[in-house]
Amino acid sequence: MKVLYDHQSFTGAKYGGVARYFYDLMYALGQQKSVEIDLSLVFSNNVYLQNSENFKVRSFKPTGFTNRLFSHLNRLNSAVKVMQNDFDVFHPTFFNNYFLSFLKENKPFVITYHDVIPEKFANKYAELDGFDKDYKQNIINKASKIIAVSENTKKDILDIFDVDASKIDVVHHTTHFISYKPNDSFSIETPEQFLLYVGNRDNYKNFDSFIKSVYPILLKNDDLFIICAGNNKFSKDEISLFNHLKIGNRLIHYPIFSDDVLYRLYQKAIAFVYPSLYEGFGIPILEAFACGCPVILSKASSFPEVAKNAAIYFNPLDSEEIASQIESVINKPELRLDLIQRGHERLKDFTPEKMANQTLDVYKSVLKK
Repeated sequence: MKVLYDHQSFTGAKYGGVARYFYDLMYALGQQKSVEIDLSLVFSNNVYLQNSENFKVRSFKPTGFTNRLFSHLNRLNSAVKVMQNDFDVFHPTFFNNYFLSFLKENKPFVITYHDVIPEKFANKYAELDGFDKDYKQNIINKASKIIAVSENTKKDILDIFDVDASKIDVVHHTTHFISYKPNDSFSIETPEQFLLYVGNRDNYKNFDSFIKSVYPILLKNDDLFIICAGNNKFSKDEISLFNHLKIGNRLIHYPIFSDDVLYRLYQKAIAFVYPSLYEGFGIPILEAFACGCPVILSKASSFPEVAKNAAIYFNPLDSEEIASQIESVINKPELRLDLIQRGHERLKDFTPEKMANQTLDVYKSVLKK
């Protein structure tokens, strides 16, 4: 079986959950002799691809002009690949429907739905991914199958879109940190005691509420810090909030320039805190499990499905409960050890092999039609 993936999630994404998902999927499927992987991508600064021997892409200096130029060139290349018809299944990596004009009627395509965040939060934050509901409904109608990354996401798709449940298969994410071996000589400078926050901090991520909930804990513990790992530096509004709460010197932005950095941050943290109001899955949960980091989560969306009893939960809208649950993990070493062990056990349900085999089953099912 030959599977064609397109450029969309890789052109402008140096890092990111969607690009990571597709890279891990392609890599895992590529280990199987019965599967041939073809990625229609020429230009990309994506770190996962740049560091891989399996995929060859050309980097470019990112500017507003070059980003647009190479995006158009990559889309043209993908359109040509689709027209050539040299594949069994097509799996676009995002929702742009450019390919519909070039895809032969007898060729199936599968789309992965990571979350319904843009639909759930559209009234509050406007279109978060640039595609409205009707646009996506058209893709859903024409797809042979839809992969939902969690049962919670499948339920939300069924609530929001007009689609038959039999058209949606659930395939959970994995994390490459399961088998990742950091460089033994690699180390990072951090405070001895810190809570870890990973990723973007705007909108539904609930970051400001998290900070307002935990700042009293920071004021009581002079040696406790919060490290925010990601590529976006603190904004003026965030810095103003930190200073207003008198914790401006207790928050540290840590750019993630390699997997080694992120791995070490998880390893060294007292706990990883994920206060989001909604996520389709939450790959950082699995990353924390793999690195032996206790996990504290919002009791919302897909989180209980993913972590089950391997995490401590809080109501993301209840400041007192957020603080109480986080403080319990900070003050109880035996609880942290128990969470680490539970995380290792839970991680066994999310192997790359399992994700690849279940995805392959989806591909096979559309070829039988």
